[in-house]
Amino acid sequence: MNRMILSPLLVLALLAGCSSPPEIIDKEAATVAEGVLAFRDICLKSAPSFAGADSAAKAYGIARLDDAGYARMGLRPDHSLGVQVQRAKQCAVTTPSQRDKTLTAQFLKIAGQFSSTPVAQDLPVKITLDQQVFLLMHDRRGGEAYVMLKQP
Repeated sequence: MNRMILSPLLVLALLAGCSSPPEIIDKEAATVAEGVLAFRDICLKSAPSFAGADSAAKAYGIARLDDAGYARMGLRPDHSLGVQVQRAKQCAVTTPSQRDKTLTAQFLKIAGQFSSTPVAQDLPVKITLDQQVFLLMHDRRGGEAYVMLKQP
């Protein structure tokens, strides 16, 4: 007789657990990728001149940007992050390839926080910073490259 009483109680307990709302899964990553954050801090925050890019790169473990003739470049000692800057013209941050499918969305969302004009959701995209137009691109071939180029 105890089995008959426990069985309906067990069923009720199980059904009560099913009445809770379904779990909602975000389509965005829980955290922003380091490469996207580095792009924000090194490129977007120092635009349009990119004068502060060198000091911002230091915060990401890049000791210095060396002059390569056409641009200044630097890498972290472990090669996990790279920066290339051409004063008042272009800035790029690179990382090894990542499996995260939300990187482009993260990149565009961060760019939208700095642009004075709406940011499209397809690449390449134009943004306006300090009344200057930049073209942004996220290239995923052979690694992750977050790039901004000043429009002539």
